[in-house]
Amino acid sequence: MNAKEVTKRTPSRLGRPPRGSEGDATLRILAAAKPVFLSEGYEAASIDAIAGSAGISKKTIYARFSSKEDLFEAVIVRFIEENVPAIESAASQAGPVAERLHRIALATLEVALSVDSIAVRRIIVAEAARFPEFARLLHDFGIVRVAPLIERCLEEGNASGEIAVDDVRHTGDMFLSIAIRGFVDMAELGLERPGMSHVKRETLKRCVDFFMAACREGLPRTGSVGPR
Repeated sequence: MNAKEVTKRTPSRLGRPPRGSEGDATLRILAAAKPVFLSEGYEAASIDAIAGSAGISKKTIYARFSSKEDLFEAVIVRFIEENVPAIESAASQAGPVAERLHRIALATLEVALSVDSIAVRRIIVAEAARFPEFARLLHDFGIVRVAPLIERCLEEGNASGEIAVDDVRHTGDMFLSIAIRGFVDMAELGLERPGMSHVKRETLKRCVDFFMAACREGLPRTGSVGPR
């Protein structure tokens, strides 16, 4: 959900915003809703608290979002849209396959292991039975955009002869599991602190090295003797 930066205004009164400032009001709502959801959880978060934080009325919120569910979905999408470009930027840098994959994984983890990201994931898991669409949004707007970056890197590695993999999509999913999902799961469960650390960076490097060794298994051996 992209929007141009706007000049902050202090509302003179609650209620309908001045004509032409509808986008400003939507951004204020989303900016106010995010910390309320993350601190209170989805169930406990109230539209009253969000309206008070945004400095607008509940009526204004419901004019833009049909329900609390709709508002939280918009918060998820905006959060993803704010963070995925950093991963896409890392993926766009040239270099050997191993370096590129490492950059993609590191950029992804720096986003996924942030305090806010872990809080969002915990809410999504907590509400999965009632609102499976929350998880679908995270997948469709987040993971679905990161996976092709990995797959493209693998395709180019095949073309350059750096690696040899038959199923790029499956191999890309394996990379997500080996280099990213484990770190996120540990933080989400509270077994590790959010954020990157020296130990996590070293572990990530070993994960990428292990993955690359597997991807090189299909390459011809140097000095190998062919069939007689």
